[in-house]
Amino acid sequence: MVRLKDIARVAGVSVTTVSKVLNNRGDEFGISQETQKRVREIARQMNYQPHKEARNLRLGKRCSSILFLSLYEGRTKGAEGFFSHPFFGELMHQIQAEVSRSGCYLSYVAVTEESMPAVRTLIQDRISGVVTCGTMSPELAKLLQRSRLPVAAIEPYTSPAGAFHEVYVDNAQAIALALAYLHRCGYGQLVLADTRLAGEKSNPVFSERVAAWEHHSRSYPDIAASVETFHRDPGTSDITAGEVLGERIIARLKPPFGVVAVNDLTAMGVMYAAQRHGLRIPEDLAVVGIDDIEWAASHKPALTTVRIRKDLLAREAVAYVSAALRGTTVEPSVVRVPVELVVRDTTPKL
Repeated sequence: MVRLKDIARVAGVSVTTVSKVLNNRGDEFGISQETQKRVREIARQMNYQPHKEARNLRLGKRCSSILFLSLYEGRTKGAEGFFSHPFFGELMHQIQAEVSRSGCYLSYVAVTEESMPAVRTLIQDRISGVVTCGTMSPELAKLLQRSRLPVAAIEPYTSPAGAFHEVYVDNAQAIALALAYLHRCGYGQLVLADTRLAGEKSNPVFSERVAAWEHHSRSYPDIAASVETFHRDPGTSDITAGEVLGERIIARLKPPFGVVAVNDLTAMGVMYAAQRHGLRIPEDLAVVGIDDIEWAASHKPALTTVRIRKDLLAREAVAYVSAALRGTTVEPSVVRVPVELVVRDTTPKL
């Protein structure tokens, strides 16, 4: 991040002089045209980005626009939308509520190759802070770092970590809770139903859940634990993928057994496959999802799932940005939001 004193050092002038020049007050204070030109050129070469929030606070202006960037559409090449997924729709509702409570208003852009010029314009001139959701590309990470805006990123999986305030679900805890409960229920065969998007290089969220499954399942030597993965086509549903996974699992395992799905929609697909085969839930097949979307409680049978607190994700992200906008000094950190198991009808009740 280039600061005024960096430009002053290279230009051989004071920080005060640099500040006056870059705020277009050089003539007012008798700074020569030659010096002004040199300072501006050095600032351009060093890719200096003015800290708009600090400038506006000095001028007594109240900036109130927080930009929400959905990275989901870029990941799916536009075949699927952020709002069409129940988990993200619920998360967005919570983010909107938190932003409103902070006294700001929310703008929204789905980040794709086509929308990047608009994103650059907004970041450079029109907004005060940023909340992102999804795996962040190096290009966007560099743009946000240069902007000097307060940024809270929900599950960005950037490398190296620490450039922004990063908020993650505790995926290891989610898997540990599901495994431990099914073990207590007495299931000796357990499968993780893993849905991926065809052509996708990686899905860091689900990869973390798979890695956690492989790690935590070693703690249960009396359980035969495995992973079943299916790569679905863009534009198809995780429910459909779950049905495919369910068919595969049912074909190779003899009841009773348990399935933990990487999300609730996949879990529902597994159940549909089981019901077609006449399997009883949970006597023959126990199912646990991850997310606790609104549908999970009203599904028949109601889905046992690991609840991800969308309100906590939103609160943690928006609180960081709004504190920075109020002028509070806040250091970015990496936060893991805890989860909880919600037992319903797709598993035995202990």
